Amino acid sequence: ASTSAAEPGEVRAVLESATWDETAPFTREDFRRLDESDDSRFYDDPKLVQHIDDAAVASTTSFYSQLFASLAASGEAPPRPLSVLDLCSSWVSHYPPAGTGNDRGSGRSAREVAEAPVAFHATAQVLTGYKALPYADASFDAVTCTVSIDYLVRPLEVVAEAARVLRPGGKVAFVFSNRLFFSKAVALWTGKDDLEHVYTVGSYVHYGAGGATPQ
Repeated sequence: ASTSAAEPGEVRAVLESATWDETAPFTREDFRRLDESDDSRFYDDPKLVQHIDDAAVASTTSFYSQLFASLAASGEAPPRPLSVLDLCSSWVSHYPPAGTGNDRGSGRSAREVAEAPVAFHATAQVLTGYKALPYADASFDAVTCTVSIDYLVRPLEVVAEAARVLRPGGKVAFVFSNRLFFSKAVALWTGKDDLEHVYTVGSYVHYGAGGATPQ
């Protein structure tokens, strides 16, 4: 999903017409940043700002509400509470106010996650680099990441971890915008337009999740 001006049909067309090389075409230079200092130090100072405006926040919350409702409706009868993991959590979760009742957050800053209105069972883990997620295989119905994928310097590994912890039939959702901390965004992301960002995220999913088809 994108919070930019790209129309849904344009986004869909990018992914439906995409062709993928047999192996991931990325180089180390694609993930260089203007500021290569330690990310954990950067996020030690909580970033209590919003990258997207109020309308985009509302749209993102509506998207997550629909996603969670769809997953709940397609699950077991009687339904069990959904288990959802939010990667790169911050002080604004963008989830519906009630969450799902069983939410986990892997946050960039303990202070930021503590400010979130949704009650996360959170761990402070900076994923702009990469670490294995502290969860068992097939633990979650959905994995989300909101306005943070542009900072990942090892996105394929992060996507692979998201795929690992998803249950069969689960969903991974990346929401992104064209606003960012420019000095911390990877070179592959900066200077591209909205639809190029869609293709970039689609390629992360394809190569990171073992040839999965992005939607």
